[in-house]
Amino acid sequence: MRLLLALPLLLLPSAVLAQTPAIVRPLVGSRGLTLPPESTALVDEATSLSINPAGLRFVEAPQLFYVHERHRVLDQVGNGLFTGTSLFGAAGLGLGVEWLRHPAGPDYRRTTFGFSLGTDTLALGAAHHAFSSEESAALDRLSSWDVGVSGRPARSFSYGIVAKDVNAPEEGALKLPRTLELGVGLRPFGERYTLGADYLLRPGGLDEGRLSYTLKAELVRGLRLSAGASHGLRRGEPLSVQVAATLDTAFLGLTYAGGGTEDGLDHTLALRLSLAPYRSLAEASRVVALVDLNDRLAGGGSPGLALLGITGSDPYLRLMRFLELATRDERLRGVVLKMEGLGGLGWGRAEELRQAVLRLRAAGKKVLALALSCDDQGYFVASAADQIYALPASSFLINGLSASVTSVGGTMEKLGVSWDVARVGEYKTAPEQLTRKDMSEAERETLNAWLDTQVGWYEQAVTGGRKLPVERLREAWKVGLIPPRMAQSLGLIDGIVEGQEALQERLEQLVPGAAYAEDYTPRDARQTRWGSTRRIAIVPVLGTIAGGKSREDPLGASRIAGAETVALALYRAQVDPSVVAIVLRVDSGGGDVLASDLMYRAVLEAKKVKPVIASMGDVAASGGYYAAMAADEVFANPTTLTGSIGVFYLKPALKGLLEDKLGVTQQTLPRAPLADLMGFWRPWTPEEQRAVQGWVDASYDDFITYVAQARKLEKAQVDRLARGRVWSGQDAHARGLVDRLGGLPDAVAAARRRGGASPTEELELVVYGDAKGLFSSLGGEPGVLARLLPGPTATLPPGLQGVLRETGLTGEALEPGLKAALPFTLSTR
Repeated sequence: MRLLLALPLLLLPSAVLAQTPAIVRPLVGSRGLTLPPESTALVDEATSLSINPAGLRFVEAPQLFYVHERHRVLDQVGNGLFTGTSLFGAAGLGLGVEWLRHPAGPDYRRTTFGFSLGTDTLALGAAHHAFSSEESAALDRLSSWDVGVSGRPARSFSYGIVAKDVNAPEEGALKLPRTLELGVGLRPFGERYTLGADYLLRPGGLDEGRLSYTLKAELVRGLRLSAGASHGLRRGEPLSVQVAATLDTAFLGLTYAGGGTEDGLDHTLALRLSLAPYRSLAEASRVVALVDLNDRLAGGGSPGLALLGITGSDPYLRLMRFLELATRDERLRGVVLKMEGLGGLGWGRAEELRQAVLRLRAAGKKVLALALSCDDQGYFVASAADQIYALPASSFLINGLSASVTSVGGTMEKLGVSWDVARVGEYKTAPEQLTRKDMSEAERETLNAWLDTQVGWYEQAVTGGRKLPVERLREAWKVGLIPPRMAQSLGLIDGIVEGQEALQERLEQLVPGAAYAEDYTPRDARQTRWGSTRRIAIVPVLGTIAGGKSREDPLGASRIAGAETVALALYRAQVDPSVVAIVLRVDSGGGDVLASDLMYRAVLEAKKVKPVIASMGDVAASGGYYAAMAADEVFANPTTLTGSIGVFYLKPALKGLLEDKLGVTQQTLPRAPLADLMGFWRPWTPEEQRAVQGWVDASYDDFITYVAQARKLEKAQVDRLARGRVWSGQDAHARGLVDRLGGLPDAVAAARRRGGASPTEELELVVYGDAKGLFSSLGGEPGVLARLLPGPTATLPPGLQGVLRETGLTGEALEPGLKAALPFTLSTR
């Protein structure tokens, strides 16, 4: 009886309060707290539990809301806690507890659990409400379900649909009828201004419903205002209004909302705690960030996530993306580059890093390089900074460049192993590492030409960046291992810092008034954009090219770029409507001809639908060039090893080792003249040599034909540039083998232009070709099932792996098959 008498008082606030979802709730005692103005189509915080559970999908990181409500006329008080978080960017979880009390009625608690699942553009969610009260047995048994949909198909439009109390529970005199809420959201002037309109459909007909409106505006960074209004469709129903103001710091926010009808006022106070930073009122506008190049280049994915088939992107690509975003961050005023080697990068990627530093400076950021240890390659990057400092114990191995090729022909001779070779072109010298004891004149000519270009580019970059005469750099090369104080006297560095205070003093001089941001990230605030961000797909071709899936070499000496993985990644990017263009990132000396041809044809198919831009890193030679040459534009760094257009076939003859030295014998019974053509026992006969050479000649002719078609050159001209000759990116550009000189950021910019994106549109860079989840192996890539099973592991220690890389004796290089590979394994120091 007491509950029945108190029911009108419990129901009255939901009829007069001005917060949009509260107004449109059914006139029953199941309402929760009144929240600031909100809409079913707009909500994307933990408070989605009460409004539209599908909105939990858009909560980026754990957050907690405390809400206090007081209705002064009815003397009703409510308190609530709402918490929510995201799971792997695909799901959301939420939990809420609300306590409501009124002197004339029973106190009760509503506990809500919510879950949502979806993408950036569409989410489904459900919430379960359980009521409890020590003063009412009926309320204590009451529970209900809400089901919602939230869609954000475009940057200016969203919608929401919520079915409330879908189970229509009844307990004694209490009955919760089903209701339906429909909402739309608009952003006609960008993300700072948002409009929402909701219609509440209640039992009894359309005229029983209510319309509500929401307006949100961010006047300045960290200050948000909102307003709501609601009215019925029948004459005499009250008009409700509500206004609210929110002050945001990064991880803390405070909101006051006040409103009501002519019958009385309602006040709501909300406090937010979050791990994802909001746009802050008290944001630091002048910050300095530390970028540890070695740490970022060595960073990998989480082993725990790897078990779920979720892998991180390539650390080098992540670093380049970080530097690109930092360049556009208006808060950033300075960067400290901590350097201690460059994690195995080659000269092509070192040039890309140097250019990234120059772009930071061009954007008004000051860059200080702190060198713990530095070789020529590291100094090449550091020379782009405003200033270079060292520690007292730092080391500088700045001793000039050299190129070396390791040959094992003498070893083969001692072992009694001979090699059969079929090749085209005097510069296709790849087999010579196995057949000779020294460099051929063709190989020496190629390497000297490339090394001269590399040294010239290095001298130009360093002397220009440091404003030194080239003689000073050459003087340093004569010293070789340079102590820090000598490096300072030679002008290679600006000074030596001894301790934190000294470094802070240098930073203050370089960037006056800036504050050091320990956990700096270029994207400082949670994303509030609607719709999916359009993408540029990065498809990597990294390592030796082979058939099948991308993988590690069984000996652990190299990475394998699998044709199946690359072709599938290109297809996925081609059919993905969010991808505006594709960047084929090539860092490969080539490998299997068939696999290279499959990649080439996959590029031809992809460019029929989307622009394809090729970006060459340290090396894009032979099969690597084959895969990239058909792109709409081909970019190479000035120091990229590229070209090497040619093919060869290599086969060992093991009789001298196995029979003469080890006593192993073999007898073969052929049934055709060339039946033993690919046997590893004896050398080729003249007839067999002619047969294989004919095959190689035909493949070479196909190769230069495709190059001529892709590069719009005469076939005879391509033949003169080919024949296995390796060029620097600078020389390849001069000869028409590549379109432009530039690194990955330049290729991305070209992809943006060709994809029709405006200069101001933020595009997401996404790597295609990595395993992403449980069933990814069904699409042709290794997923969680493959990760849980034993696979090939490196059986050799790292030192011996390095020897194998230098000699070219990797597993893929020794497998039978026609090869389009770099004619030497080059080590440049």
